[in-house]
Amino acid sequence: MEWQLNILTWVQSFKNPVLDQFFLLITISAEELFIIAVAAWFMWCQNKYLAQRVGFAFLTSTVFNPTLKDIFAIDRPIGVTGVESMRLETAPGYSFPSGHAQSATSFWFAAALGIRRRWIAVLASVMIVLVAISRLYLGVHWFTDVIAGIFFGLLWVFFIDRLFSYCERENKMSYLWLVIVPFAIAYFLYPDNKPLVVSFGASIGFLAGIQLERKYLNFKIEGVLWQKLTRYAIGLLMLVVIKAALKPLLPFPEMISDLIRYGCIGFWVSAGAPWLFQRLNFLSSKA
Repeated sequence: MEWQLNILTWVQSFKNPVLDQFFLLITISAEELFIIAVAAWFMWCQNKYLAQRVGFAFLTSTVFNPTLKDIFAIDRPIGVTGVESMRLETAPGYSFPSGHAQSATSFWFAAALGIRRRWIAVLASVMIVLVAISRLYLGVHWFTDVIAGIFFGLLWVFFIDRLFSYCERENKMSYLWLVIVPFAIAYFLYPDNKPLVVSFGASIGFLAGIQLERKYLNFKIEGVLWQKLTRYAIGLLMLVVIKAALKPLLPFPEMISDLIRYGCIGFWVSAGAPWLFQRLNFLSSKA
């Protein structure tokens, strides 16, 4: 591991307050809050089919990642002499592969495959590399962690994108459950892995919402800017309420409650909010 330690100490030799803040912001861009905010905008206001495809690829990848972490069980560089680690709250559990690198790769690569424009391909590449560097700069991952995160992210999204295209073309969206079901095994094998439980729940709810929305709702992304901004604000507010209100109300152990709570969040994004917007006709009708 000496060569990896040398890479970390070299990257951190450039540390200064400006770069500290820059890479903190970059690493946040691969976290739950940012991804949900962007996905919700596309789902409710811009391009729901792109959001469904990207969201499914991203969420299932974030179930895949903690499963791999528990399988490989490699320790982080946190506490190693010569390494200064920051933002430790984003670095629970094992190290390999990097969840942030895999999340960023999954999100941006899926977006690039869906949009297929040169500018998004360039932006995706830059963001993936920057997130990977940020995890080294913050001293919470080894070099092989971020490389593996990028590799597994690319591999997973390529597979999901092909499967999603097939399911849409053949009108067999229920086949997507074949991706979710095996993760139930990981859930029972590692019931105390919080990132796995959260992502597994969100994936179940999100996919259930996609299927319900396509079959019964057929929500239209239309309206002028004020309607879209109002939808977005109401949708995010309700999402926060769901996340906060369910936590003390559910009479289950923490991990089961998290599974249910994030399942509801995933369902809200893909179907619950679109249903509400249709009921509030002034938010979904053409101006």
